[in-house]
Amino acid sequence: MKSVSVYAITRNQNLKSLQKAEQHLSGREYPLKIREWELASMRELIKQLEVHMQEVYVLSFFYSFQIPRLGKEFDLIQIKENQILNIELKSGTVSDEAIRKQLIQNRYYLSVLGRPIRSYTYISSQNRLVRLTNHDHIVNAGWDELCADLQNDSRDYEGDIEELFQAEWYLISPLEEPDRFLRKEYFLTSQQRDIERQILRKMKAKEGQYFWFSGLPGTGKTLLLYDIAMKLSRRRSVCIIHCGESGKKWKILHERLRRIDFLSDTQIEEKTDLRSYYAILVDEAHLLSTEKLKLLTETNAVCPIIFSSDYEDMIAEEELGESIGKTLERLPAIQTFRLTNRIRTNAELSSFIQNMMHLPGKSNHRSYPNVEIVYANNRKEAENLLLGYSSRGYLSKEEAPEVKIAAVRDVERLAVLLDERYYYDGNGYLRSARYYGHGMSDVRLLFHTLNQAKEELALVVMENEKLYSSLLELI
Repeated sequence: MKSVSVYAITRNQNLKSLQKAEQHLSGREYPLKIREWELASMRELIKQLEVHMQEVYVLSFFYSFQIPRLGKEFDLIQIKENQILNIELKSGTVSDEAIRKQLIQNRYYLSVLGRPIRSYTYISSQNRLVRLTNHDHIVNAGWDELCADLQNDSRDYEGDIEELFQAEWYLISPLEEPDRFLRKEYFLTSQQRDIERQILRKMKAKEGQYFWFSGLPGTGKTLLLYDIAMKLSRRRSVCIIHCGESGKKWKILHERLRRIDFLSDTQIEEKTDLRSYYAILVDEAHLLSTEKLKLLTETNAVCPIIFSSDYEDMIAEEELGESIGKTLERLPAIQTFRLTNRIRTNAELSSFIQNMMHLPGKSNHRSYPNVEIVYANNRKEAENLLLGYSSRGYLSKEEAPEVKIAAVRDVERLAVLLDERYYYDGNGYLRSARYYGHGMSDVRLLFHTLNQAKEELALVVMENEKLYSSLLELI
């Protein structure tokens, strides 16, 4: 998306024509639905600027830009070599505190560019201009001050703004980056905030005991769960139960968060008393055994329980077996939510893995430049191909992990061997000739292994021409 002349798009014209013109000028993939109130506020802004400066028509802004996959939107951004200027538009009365929070959040997202940031809000109904100070206060601003900032001598950035922002920079892991989490150096996406609001509201109104949100790896489930725990623990003690993690990961959090207790799923026993907690939160719940879930729900059926798990619906039911997801679905009046915005992981790989697990019913027109599929006629050729990928920086996995699904951890480049046991059934689901029972099929293990790939994925297919042909058709 390119910057546009706001002077040009605020000229009086038919709204439908304006939306077409804006799409052409900005290079958006889809036309922007321009809101009447925002357009009116922008026109008032331009009128005021024309009173206080010359050549307003040369100003170039990125208008209504949204960081991909985050849902974070900015009204107007001017990006120069040595400065970033953000103007938010309001039509009606807004509290200074609401303005302050928005500008602080905007500054956080813009700070990744490593340049000084000037933050303003214009309230057109009051003809009021305010700015955010370096000490995070809202003060009235003068038009001469804004005009001086807008006429900064450095060059405008003329490239695609989407190339400057990567959504995964903003998704932190409370376990891997506890200090950043404790300093609250993060913001939730609009989808995360919506799910959180619904769960907290329903808990306060006592409208349910069980809540479950799921999503693919990289959608920010753990961060959302921890943020909910932080809010709940302001007044009452809560307990976070980790599945498949060692206690070392949360040692810092355990020491610093006095009203949040941490337990491993292995510590849940019949004698474990969790009834004193205001809420129990379960991370990586897809790794929880049905026996441990039964202990949680039957022996401690007092406080609300919030589950967070990976989404596995693209795996054949026969491969899932009696998975924890099916057991969770049967909990009385459980309220479910789905995170769909994948932040941390390449969206292309996410699409490929989902389609690989269940072949699309119609022709797939998406390309997968970061996926490689090669064929080996025997074990020796497969080993050589995997060694080749290792030399290119790929983490090589010859088979799915041992009969245990591990919590997903990002791997920049991943190479995986697929042998003769894999095949597609008549409904297009990936299946395996081997099954461990208890939901631990090769396919389920493979799915969680593949989801560790962050940027590039290589599949080495050995002695399985049918599978190889199907995967080539997919890409």
